[in-house]
Amino acid sequence: MKFYDKVIFMFVAILAFQKTCNAAELSPTFQEKQHSKKIAFFAPFGGASHINWVLNIGNELGIRGHNFSFLTVDEYVKFGRSSPHVQTITIGQGIDISNTSALTKDSKKTVKDTIKFVGKALNYMYANFERDFKAAKEYFEEHDVDLAICDHFSDACYSAANMLDIPYIITASMPLTTDSGATFINSKLTTMTDFTTEFQSFGTRFINKFLVPILEIKELAPVFKSLAERKLKVGLPAKMEDPSKTWKDSLKLINSLNGFPPARPLGPLVEYVGPIIPKCYQPLSPDLEDYLNAHERVAYIAFGQIATPVEKDIKLILTSLLESMEQGTLDGFLWASVHAAGFFPDTIVTSSNTSYNVQDMFNHRNPHARVIKWAPQTAVLHHPSTKLFVSHGGLGSWYESMYSGTRMVMFPFFGDQPGNALMIERSKLGGILKPDFTVPQSVELFRQVVLDKNGEITSSVERQQALTQIHSRRGVDKGADLVEEVAYTHRNGFMKHRQSADQRMNYFKSHDLDLYGALSMAAIICLWTAIRTVKLISMYLTKTSTEKIKKQ
Repeated sequence: MKFYDKVIFMFVAILAFQKTCNAAELSPTFQEKQHSKKIAFFAPFGGASHINWVLNIGNELGIRGHNFSFLTVDEYVKFGRSSPHVQTITIGQGIDISNTSALTKDSKKTVKDTIKFVGKALNYMYANFERDFKAAKEYFEEHDVDLAICDHFSDACYSAANMLDIPYIITASMPLTTDSGATFINSKLTTMTDFTTEFQSFGTRFINKFLVPILEIKELAPVFKSLAERKLKVGLPAKMEDPSKTWKDSLKLINSLNGFPPARPLGPLVEYVGPIIPKCYQPLSPDLEDYLNAHERVAYIAFGQIATPVEKDIKLILTSLLESMEQGTLDGFLWASVHAAGFFPDTIVTSSNTSYNVQDMFNHRNPHARVIKWAPQTAVLHHPSTKLFVSHGGLGSWYESMYSGTRMVMFPFFGDQPGNALMIERSKLGGILKPDFTVPQSVELFRQVVLDKNGEITSSVERQQALTQIHSRRGVDKGADLVEEVAYTHRNGFMKHRQSADQRMNYFKSHDLDLYGALSMAAIICLWTAIRTVKLISMYLTKTSTEKIKKQ
């Protein structure tokens, strides 16, 4: 068949298919029978990466006719404005995160420092627990909520849902529970500096497996005791348990996919829906657009809403950027300082003995080096002049960078960021700028990533860009479908159709330990019988031989 004939054939086939579909089309009826649902999403902490993707799902659910509400703090009300089908409700003022340098400055040192950081982070997350729990409980009761959606940081939300026997879904940006883990996965905050044990030595694995838990108990016991006492005062059980146990019967929606966290088996109550990236974003201001249009090789620097570099870190990065400009690797940089403006030095002197006035960067008097408080990140990353993203390694920033096809240099602080940075480096999507680097080392890293002489980073980023864009197309619909699945199919909060058989069996049976035990016993009996038989035969032969000798 010639090409022209094939085209005609395909065209006729499509018309025939459309005609068939027009004759009779399936239409879902479950919503007509059981009515729409009242769904509440509770997220008072965590920032845009915890909230925006869930609001995208919530907006879709609103379009489908459900009543979707978003309970949050004053500072996060802005996130709800881009979701017209979501009702945003504030519960009061949020946590002051303007001084997060105090939280992050010691987070990149020893294992003990990491554990202490976890203690500080828990105090941040539980700062308004009593108020948040009361607000969630009262709202769920007064509005007869059918289903709660709780950010994984929001103990107040799932505690209220558990108390009221309301089914709930947990949302997170990465798989953290045992039903999304494996023996080779490091998913604890204290050990996830590397997400797998693949490249870890025996010593590191031994310490993480047996010694770190002892340190955790020693350092975090006072924190957990205090939180348990606070829970008791509001009528909750005085205990702090592993989230894997608390959420064992709840669906976990993860805004991710294989290729960002390492691939691993997922349980039936864990679903990847990401990366969900908002398709509508704030455009560049005329001033920023003019700046980017006037340059060809710009580095964009941003460390999110919570991670804040201290003076030493800023001086290293700033000096390295300026020297990269002097050497021609870059011709400009744009730095979104957020909470870090007060930690910038007054001047920077590079190895060429050139002195730069940092205030000129803030006041836009320097035509190439610019520091601003906040930038429309998505718009900046999609501009063709942005060749490099220097980031803390948060998943939201990583998704946006890969969607735009921008290579990265990571400067991680805490949590999942060190693990993300290693994934990016090993996947040839960029490199890691370590806090103990010298300026020449940092400049060389920028040069290698930006110039990419062998094209390895370019090809890797293109593959990751395709992966990101493919899976982000229908993530919102998939997420909305899963929320509806829980809302319409749960039975007293349980998803029986998603419960694997091993959850209804004892440990020995589900792991075939009874079979291996029986086989071992059979083997032991056979071995004992064989040994006993050999002994008896040996004794008989010896006796027979002795009798023959005596007769002779």
